[in-house]
This record gives sequence, C-alpha cells and structure tokens, in this order.
Amino acid sequence: MAAEALKAERPRPGDREAVVSFTTKLQAEYQVPEDQLVVPADLARYGLSEVVNRLLGLEKPVPFDFLVDGEFLRTSVAQYLKASGRSSEQVLCLEYVLALSEPEVSQVDVVPDWVADIVPLQTFPSSWFAAVSYDGTVRIYEDDHSRLVVKISDAPLTCAASLPSGDNKSCRLVLGCKDGTTRCCGATQFHPAAGSTAAVGPTASLLSHSGGKAPQAVALNDDGTLLASGGWDLDINVWNAENDLFMAADGEQKGGKRRAPVDGARTAPKFTLTGHSQVVTRLRFGSQERYPFTLLSASWDCSIRVWDIAAASCVCNWTVARAATDLTLSPVTPPQLATAHEDGHVSIWDVRAAPHESIKGALSLDSTTGLPLNSAQAPHRRLVSKVAWCPEDAARIASVGHDGLLCILDPRSPKMPLQSIQVGKGMPCPNKLLCLAWLTRNTLAVGGSDGKVHRVSVERAKAAVEEMPA
Repeated sequence: MAAEALKAERPRPGDREAVVSFTTKLQAEYQVPEDQLVVPADLARYGLSEVVNRLLGLEKPVPFDFLVDGEFLRTSVAQYLKASGRSSEQVLCLEYVLALSEPEVSQVDVVPDWVADIVPLQTFPSSWFAAVSYDGTVRIYEDDHSRLVVKISDAPLTCAASLPSGDNKSCRLVLGCKDGTTRCCGATQFHPAAGSTAAVGPTASLLSHSGGKAPQAVALNDDGTLLASGGWDLDINVWNAENDLFMAADGEQKGGKRRAPVDGARTAPKFTLTGHSQVVTRLRFGSQERYPFTLLSASWDCSIRVWDIAAASCVCNWTVARAATDLTLSPVTPPQLATAHEDGHVSIWDVRAAPHESIKGALSLDSTTGLPLNSAQAPHRRLVSKVAWCPEDAARIASVGHDGLLCILDPRSPKMPLQSIQVGKGMPCPNKLLCLAWLTRNTLAVGGSDGKVHRVSVERAKAAVEEMPA
C-alpha cells in the first residue's frame, strides 16, 4: 500500500513531457531541491539551464551543462529517452555543472615562419613557455610578454620537449631540427629587480647513426637522465642526458652573445629502437609513478607502441586503425590514453594493465596489456596536429588541427567537443594550427602556420568546485 501511495504522489507526465530531478556537486549557492519535476520533453541543454536558473532565482543567468549517467546530454530529453529505451514516466536524474564561458583569444606574438611547437618552462601551472619555429629560432615568453629570441639553427626546428628544474628557475630543452640533428640546451628564467628576463646556454647537437632525416618527436624522462628522438628515419634513438648537453646560461648574455656550442654530434645513442614502418610523430616517457621504465610512441603506421627502456625492446604494439599524429595520457585513474589522427578524429582508449610488482600504484605495461576503445569523435575537419590532456583536470582535453580549430573535449562528452574555437583564419583556407600547450587549468598557448602565438582562456562561467573527477 505504501509503495502504491508513493507511486500515486509522483508527477505524471503528459504525452510531450518527462519527469526529471536535478542534482549537483557545486557550491550551496547553485543547489536546488532534488524534487521530481515535470518538464517539456523537447527541452535540451539550454532549456534545462533556464529551468535551473529559475529555480535558483539568480539575478544574472548562469549557463549550465547536464550529465546523464556520466555523459553530457547533447540531445533533447525526448530524444535521449527514446535512444536509451526509457519511458517518459521514469525519473531522469540530471547532474548539472557550470558550462564553459565564451573563450578569450589574445595574440602574444607574430613570428616570420611557422610555429612548430610550444612547451611550458615551469612545472604546472606555468607562466613561462617557449615556442620553436621553422626559422630555427626559440622564443621565450612570460605570460603575454616576449622575454628572449635565440637563433638555434639555420634549419627549421620541428619539435620540442622541456624538463623544468625543481625550483622552476631553469629548464632543459630538447629540440628536433630539419637537418637531422637533435639540439639540447639549458634555459634560465631570471627575476631581477628591474624585471623578468631569460637566457639560453650553449647548444649541443646529437646525430643518430642514420643521420640526415628530420626528427618529428623528442622527449625527456622525468628524472632527466634520458632523452629520445624519432622521426622520418623510423627509428627511435635514446641517449643518456648528460649534464654537458644542458649547460646553463651564465645570466650575463648581452647583445645576443652566447657561449660556443657544445659538440655532441659524436655522442652515440645509448640504444636504438626499431619497429615502426612510418614516421614517428610522438614520443612520451611514462612517469615513474604510473608507467615506470617505459617509452610510448605514436606513428603514421597506425600503431601506438610501448618500449621497455630497461630491456630496450617493444612490449606493446597497439593498432589504432588510423595514422596517429599524437598521443597524451590521462593524469588520473582510471588509466586512459588519447590519440590524434590524420582524418580529424580524436580517440580515447582504456589502458587495461596489471599492477606493477614492485611499485605501488603503478601499472605494468607488457604484452598482456589491452587497449580497448572507449570513445571516438571527429571534432576537426582536417588533420589533428596535437592533442593534450590538462595535467590537473582529467575532464579537459585540448586538440588543434589543420582546420584552424582549437577544440576542448571531455571524456564525458564522447560524441562532440565542449567547445570549438576558431583561432585565426577559418575554412575553406584556414591557418593550420600545429601545436598547443596547457599553461594553467584555464589557459592554453597555441601556434600555427600563420606565425602567430596565441593565449586562449577557457574558464567556466563562474568558479566551480575545485575537484578532480574520480
């Protein structure tokens, strides 16, 4: 009898209505009673946001986004109920979160050639970053201000990797060059009373056994003992990252004078990893805390490989169906990996691995590790150049492509991006965006074929609860 009475008290929807309840993890000022409400079934995100704003009685409307069963609602309530096979009389629980506000794009610099890569120079969050370009130059910035321009090579620079020091006052840089060399140098940020400045030490050049073919990807491991380079010669070369390769700037550079370069060209690689049949597009050392003693690589041969750097051998060879142009790792558990592809797709994969035998909390990547597809979407109309997971927010992934778009993705929105931001000239002849880097949780730096370096802010409408997704 009690159950029948409770059922009788529930709101009963009409033919074009649905029963919903709202819940949130936001601050108290954004919380509404979790009562069951009858709403028009044709309401989608914007209509539901209006309902919540009316319940809150806010003077200024705040845009909200809605999650159903852990995924963002991107259709009307009626379409969702039909697609999921639910009755309109079933209560649909909607969790609302603050939506992203209108992005702010500001131009930092214009350089005379393509901007090939951007890397932060400090541990996250970073106010300092470096941009490398096809004019062979490294440019160092602090927020919106240029602090240093250094000519590294007469040949174009194609890629970069950085490893900040513990005090965030210096950084190791590894640069790929079109002449087939891998360049190494140390960068230092100074903060004298007169203002901020920067300096770059002498450059060392490393050359692989094959020589002559341009690197497209470089990487440094977390403790700065190894560096890797790979590209058009199909091999991955791993060197010991000796201190002599990263001699610090003396802080007394005047008139652009720099100490003489270090001759590292005779330094042989520690070992060479072979197996890819097409150009290597991305290298990433696994962190010691999560994927110890590993190096991950992406390639146009439609594979992601994991290399055991202790044994100098391939332990995983995952087929990803499309040519891979980049990869990035989730900062939290469950372990996931995102890949970028030449056809405009960004794919998210679950990493199914056993716990590491000796390192607590780490995973052991080996031949038994699986990589099932979690989701795939096509946020770009042309090749995706880069994809990067925000280091402190597992719900934010950024990608840039040859269509001139910067897209903000969320694993909880598997079918479409949260935002698509046109940076520079759009279709049908867009500027190609080639690189990006997360500087803070809400700020990115991007660059591309128009030679422009931009900072993009992607903050939420109002400050949300600072928490990492489980």
